[in-house]
Amino acid sequence: MAVYEVYAHPALLRYKTSICTKATLFVFIVLCLTYIPPLLVAYRSQGFWLKRSTYEEQPTVRFQYQILLIAATSTSGDYVAWSTFPNFNTLQGSNLRIPFVSVREEDRNLDGKFDLLKLRLELPLKPEEQVYSVQLLLTFSYQLFRMSTVLMQTLLYVQQSSSVPGSQLYINGDLRLQQRAPLAHRGVDTTYNVSVIDGNSPFASSYDLVNIMGSYQERNLTTVLTTPGPVWTVGRAAGAPFQINAVIRYPVESSPNTHVKSMPRCRLTAPALVTLVLLQGVTVVLLFGWYGRILPARAPPSEGKVHVLLLSSWRSGSSFLGQVFSQHPDVFYLMEPAWHVWTTLRQPGAWALRMAVRDLVRSVFQCDLSVLESYTPAQRNVSHLFMWSHSRALCSPPACPLTPRGAFSNETECKRRCDARGLQGAEEACRSYSHVVLKEVRFFDLAPLYPLLRDPALDLRVIHLVRDPRAVARSRDKSAKALTRDNALVLERGDAQLADPQYRVLQEVCRSHVRIHETAALKPPDFLRDRYRMVRYEDLVRDPLVEIQGMYDFVGLAMSERLKDWIYRVTHGKGKGTHKEAFQITSRNAADVSQAWRTSLPFEKVRRIQELCKGAMELLGYRPVGSDKEQRQLDVDLLSPRQRYHFSWLPPKTAPPPKQ
Repeated sequence: MAVYEVYAHPALLRYKTSICTKATLFVFIVLCLTYIPPLLVAYRSQGFWLKRSTYEEQPTVRFQYQILLIAATSTSGDYVAWSTFPNFNTLQGSNLRIPFVSVREEDRNLDGKFDLLKLRLELPLKPEEQVYSVQLLLTFSYQLFRMSTVLMQTLLYVQQSSSVPGSQLYINGDLRLQQRAPLAHRGVDTTYNVSVIDGNSPFASSYDLVNIMGSYQERNLTTVLTTPGPVWTVGRAAGAPFQINAVIRYPVESSPNTHVKSMPRCRLTAPALVTLVLLQGVTVVLLFGWYGRILPARAPPSEGKVHVLLLSSWRSGSSFLGQVFSQHPDVFYLMEPAWHVWTTLRQPGAWALRMAVRDLVRSVFQCDLSVLESYTPAQRNVSHLFMWSHSRALCSPPACPLTPRGAFSNETECKRRCDARGLQGAEEACRSYSHVVLKEVRFFDLAPLYPLLRDPALDLRVIHLVRDPRAVARSRDKSAKALTRDNALVLERGDAQLADPQYRVLQEVCRSHVRIHETAALKPPDFLRDRYRMVRYEDLVRDPLVEIQGMYDFVGLAMSERLKDWIYRVTHGKGKGTHKEAFQITSRNAADVSQAWRTSLPFEKVRRIQELCKGAMELLGYRPVGSDKEQRQLDVDLLSPRQRYHFSWLPPKTAPPPKQ
């Protein structure tokens, strides 16, 4: 099915508020999220798209408790040795000396990583032996995690010799990382996570220091001891062991790191960074100001303005309800502004026009009647508005000086003296009232109204007027010709020639009442809670003052004695009204009007209406009649008490089969 645009209406909404509001807090949070996260990301990532960078990290270092010691005891080649490798010790024979070894690692800053190693080694000697040189190997586990993940085994080599025999060697230095090439920025590097000394080998070549150091220096990553110089102490007492005391620190390392994506690095100084941030902020402020000058905001509704939508269907008493609000001195009222959309846009169906109707209603609520320019003649005045004379506000200042605000309007005089007034006066009048009330019969569900209900510029209340479908059918029969075009649009037909339209339209109206009431009363969205009120026409005419007072309270209007007198006169007149008065508000006996269908409609027609609108009647509280006799017994009340109903168009699975 082809889809095409039916109607488009540009709308500009500008929201203004004071400083101490949720909106201000939201703007502040957005600004913080705009500036702070990118700066933090740039800081934590050490810059973007770097080819090479250097970072600092405290490595995780653990002593492996692997030691290899060789001490020369003469200048002619004699030596003693010891290691933690059993195969090496076996190869030493009589040159083996078992020392006393004490090792302790300390975490001084309590960050979970060791900071230094303290080693004390006492090598026993024979009385005739002296130590002239020392070669010491220690192995460590070395790990990096921050930018590059590296797991490896490293070596520390210490060598010291002297022509004078010594009694002690003191070492105090840092275990430093050395690398020839930058590290990869991702992945786990375990290339060197193997033992530097092959302790399982039985061959002497595996423990040769030349072979060990030669192989070790071929690596990209190695560790060395940086120290001002070992301290060689002479003067060993007879029988005393040779001592080695070492303090080896594990300092923070500064390591080159490479990234896969290569791009020249842009270095920014702190003043340059602050300048860029300030320029960005100034640019944002200027853009907002420039945008505001190009697109000036429409004047927002005055504080406390209430917007009321009287939602109903044709021939349901909505004109009377509209007058109840129109005659109030605080209300600006318009009757069915969507009539202009339905009569101007030649589109086959109410569904296709619902958004155009919604946009028009929004603009009128905001007192912007320029939206009607698309639907009225070039020379526009209030007389081009549908049923304009039903609005007391259009017959009162500032729209027209005829009727004082506190008085009731005279429709005949208003038509004669106020018809040539322009729409600017109507807009000015709209802005001067605390309540804007629109009566509309061209919404068939609440979904198109959701944007209006969410709009913070509108304080929208919905009053849903329903009426017994049987009474609606009788009233529609009296005005069938006037409703021909509307029938075609309701039934989504472009032509007005329809077979049996009254029943089909009535069925659609009943379904719309069910959709609206179930959505608003049985499962309302959060933004609709406490903003919807359903009113039955029959309740309204039986006790008009109580029902109208309830509606006034719902929208924040006060009832006056003059209004009470007017309501009483209109609802307690004589007769049921003539055919010519079908669309007029005259004094009638409203209670008799609501019951007129019971004596005028044939029972077969009533029975068919009850079948078509069964669900709506159950939901809204209208009892069916089972016979012509019951229909005409006016003392039988067909109105159920107001309560919450649950209804579904589908019959229950356990429903009994129909009687044959």
